Amino acid sequence: MKINIQGYCIDIRNKVKKIRGKTFYITLFTLLFTLNSCSDMLSTDNDSMVSDPGMNSKTDSVFYALGIAQAMQQVADQYFYIGELRGELVTVDEANTDKNLKELANYSASQENAYDSSYVFYKVINNCNYYLAHRDSTLKTGSTNVVIDEYIAVAAWRAWAYLQLARIYCGNADGLTIPFFTEPLTSISQIEGKAADPGCQMNLSQIVDALAPELEQLLERYPNTRVPTFGTDYYSIGTTNWGENRYIDMSKIFIPIQVVLGDMYLETAQYEKAAKKYADYLCKNRVVPEWLGSLRVLDYAPESEDMSYVFNSFYISYLTLFMNSVNPPEILTYIPMAVSSQNGKTTSVPLSFGYDYYSINHSSTCPRVDNIQIEPSKAFYALTDSSDYYYYPRSYNGQTENTSYPTEVKKYKGGDGRASVASVSQYVDNAILYRNPADNSKVYVSKVKTANVYLYRASTVYLHLAEALNAMGYTDAAFAILKNGISTYLENLVKKPTLDSEGNIVTNEDGTPRIEPYKYMSQESVDMLGTTLPFLSAQYREIFNANDVYGIHAHGSCSYNNKENELAQSAKGSRATALGSQMNNFYLPDVIIGDKMKEIAKKYDVGVGTSKTDSVAAMLDLLCDEYAKEFAFEGRRFYDLQRIARHFNEMGIWGGNFGSRWFVEKLSGNRPKKDLHDPRNWYLPFK
Repeated sequence: MKINIQGYCIDIRNKVKKIRGKTFYITLFTLLFTLNSCSDMLSTDNDSMVSDPGMNSKTDSVFYALGIAQAMQQVADQYFYIGELRGELVTVDEANTDKNLKELANYSASQENAYDSSYVFYKVINNCNYYLAHRDSTLKTGSTNVVIDEYIAVAAWRAWAYLQLARIYCGNADGLTIPFFTEPLTSISQIEGKAADPGCQMNLSQIVDALAPELEQLLERYPNTRVPTFGTDYYSIGTTNWGENRYIDMSKIFIPIQVVLGDMYLETAQYEKAAKKYADYLCKNRVVPEWLGSLRVLDYAPESEDMSYVFNSFYISYLTLFMNSVNPPEILTYIPMAVSSQNGKTTSVPLSFGYDYYSINHSSTCPRVDNIQIEPSKAFYALTDSSDYYYYPRSYNGQTENTSYPTEVKKYKGGDGRASVASVSQYVDNAILYRNPADNSKVYVSKVKTANVYLYRASTVYLHLAEALNAMGYTDAAFAILKNGISTYLENLVKKPTLDSEGNIVTNEDGTPRIEPYKYMSQESVDMLGTTLPFLSAQYREIFNANDVYGIHAHGSCSYNNKENELAQSAKGSRATALGSQMNNFYLPDVIIGDKMKEIAKKYDVGVGTSKTDSVAAMLDLLCDEYAKEFAFEGRRFYDLQRIARHFNEMGIWGGNFGSRWFVEKLSGNRPKKDLHDPRNWYLPFK
């Protein structure tokens, strides 16, 4: 038997029984809330409603779960466009770009905008409410509960949908709320009752307070929960019109409950709770940052060196995240769209970036078009072009290359490799951005050409963890996620006084102890990573060993040494990147955060001091830059900006309204039509 639920054509023979000789499909409730009227708020996708088919069966509720997955597909484009266009990393074309997209970008979108619709999110929510209200979550085979993972995954979907609504429509801005309900609504009278009840109108913090306790109870009762797999590694979802076979990993359509809980706490400044949830997920699921290298195509050689002499320059692998793959590395959650309109819900995202994913032109790769609507912005290029690249220079003993582990690290303004631009055909597969040699005015973003909308990657969780750790005061641990990654290697980087040959402490001119170079971790932070968070505890330290963990900034900033030194010691992991090397004195917290403080002081004309709060705020801005480099063109920039701006305002630093000033400056290139000093104008009008 096959089912086709808008884009998921899945063979589930022998996995799902028919109910009373019929195949039932989930009734998808569609809700449309408006501010002024309750008319036309409720419609159903089917002519008739089937009441609870198979909800007390061990297997048949798969239909409901896949129905919610189909509703998630309808969210995809709106989630992506709001998240990307209301950030500063892309620009629109006045001649070619759709009017609705231009309005999102310049903050003039009204309720008539095609991408301003709470309806698609409430469709997900009401279907989740229906499932959670009717599903028997106690069914067992023997002593094993066979439905709880699916039940928890649906609860996480609902929490994620509410989180997006709050990010898009209200945040915690004065006077802004959205309707909140957790029971399935099946009539207009129910909707009217909710709309008239002030207690059902909530902002971001109130929504988190309402949903988090139930999710916490589920986690406490089922601490080893995993997202469902439906008993198989992958399913085929068909072939594109131009001949590419598509497969999806069903486990990746779900959102891990710890991750969405972590995000809810991060949004509402409950930082230790957020950090614990992220750590719980990463440790229990053995998620370590994979090595992901990238390299900008070079326009010149640093210091007159030929860059072919960079020591063991690595395989370029960052782009593999965004290729058609059954199990793409590092991807935790995505929304895969249909391969054609005949197969289900399609997406316009690839086409807006210049890739005609639904073309009937037979080709070995996704065809490109001339009319590109969205391209990288000047702000994106300014950020990535100014980045340093760290490398090991090759050395020679006469005519023979030395193979020992290098002791020297050098840098140059090579730009961040994650913004790699290729303008010649042989580099196309190694570039996130492609410039057509026949027309240099056009830049294509290859991240989007698989028609997947990415919600979470391992890097997302680690960088959100860094944001939480920084806010907790562990700025060095947050920086470690960028430079080295969290591993046992950090135990070697604890700051200690320099000793002379006789074991005496060497002092500076002012009499203070001279700290050993390149070491930057405090013992307090290392202890925290083995106690409050369990990464370096006896239970998990073997997973997070120095050989298998890499810093996230290394994805775009450095070369990699994969040889062994003369002592036959492994030169992998944190010790192997030119970024994470102990010999790298350029990329250290005091240096990088100090530079960020100077940048903030000059750009915003504020007095940046040397207090812990100043360091935390500067590190937060630095993390915002890393979000831009790592996640550009993945549909999430606005969600990060609004959160960070809120938290700057909540800190009360550098004038009290620094977050609003910061947000205005970030979006200045979009030429916004509204005054973004007022946080209420950050959000879309609720429709």
